[in-house]
Amino acid sequence: MSDSFPVVKCSIETLDRTLYASREVGDLVDSGDYILNTALYYGLGFVSGQYINIGNTPNYIKDTSDIFKKIYITPASMESTDVYLKTVYGEDRKLSENSKFLPKLGGHSTSQWNARPHLYAVKNWKATDKDYPYKGLNLPKFGRERVIDQQNLFTSFIFPYELDAEQIVSKIPRYVRLGKKKSKVRVKTEIVEAFTEEGEFIANHPFGIYDYEGLPIGDLISVRMRPMPLIIQGRYKGKFIKILQGKTKKDVVLPYKLELLKVKR
Repeated sequence: MSDSFPVVKCSIETLDRTLYASREVGDLVDSGDYILNTALYYGLGFVSGQYINIGNTPNYIKDTSDIFKKIYITPASMESTDVYLKTVYGEDRKLSENSKFLPKLGGHSTSQWNARPHLYAVKNWKATDKDYPYKGLNLPKFGRERVIDQQNLFTSFIFPYELDAEQIVSKIPRYVRLGKKKSKVRVKTEIVEAFTEEGEFIANHPFGIYDYEGLPIGDLISVRMRPMPLIIQGRYKGKFIKILQGKTKKDVVLPYKLELLKVKR
């Protein structure tokens, strides 16, 4: 038997080049195809952290202690160009037909940089300072950044366990900042129809590997991300949520009682 369970769908459109380090290989800092929910809890305004994090130590468990049982925000997955056009510009056939004449939409781009390190504060040393740590050394800071380009669309879902879906929508601002350089993104929210069911299911939207206690029984696909790996697909048995997507897209299926860093608490 299915029970109604309204879910908040967030369509996140990147308006700037968005950078975060999902992996670092040599001099390359790589941004992946997903936006972690550890960032979305802060970016969407449900959690506040320290303005300056001395020691660069994450405080996810402490910062989300008051909210993790009330809602769950899924990681955001990247959508196709067709979905981007339909979501941002609407069901415009003429626009879709002429999409090949539009500038390249979405995807990633790689650039080189030769600059100071990306720290909150960098001391301007004088060469004459006796404590200057790099005296006599030539140590340029350089590398490559693979970033998410502007005009990408990501989809995330918010499960309202203890808060009302309308209340959640009212809390989310229209524009937010995400990524290492606080890039600007636009957020469109809507309440979509979903149901809870019981049985065997295949999860087909990413969630944090530490956000669910159930063990997969097959069809597992995962991806390494920093600071938390993601489950992209997996077959499970138990209670799950089916989010209806209409005729054009496959319904989204996820485990029911997902909680941020549940296994780590």
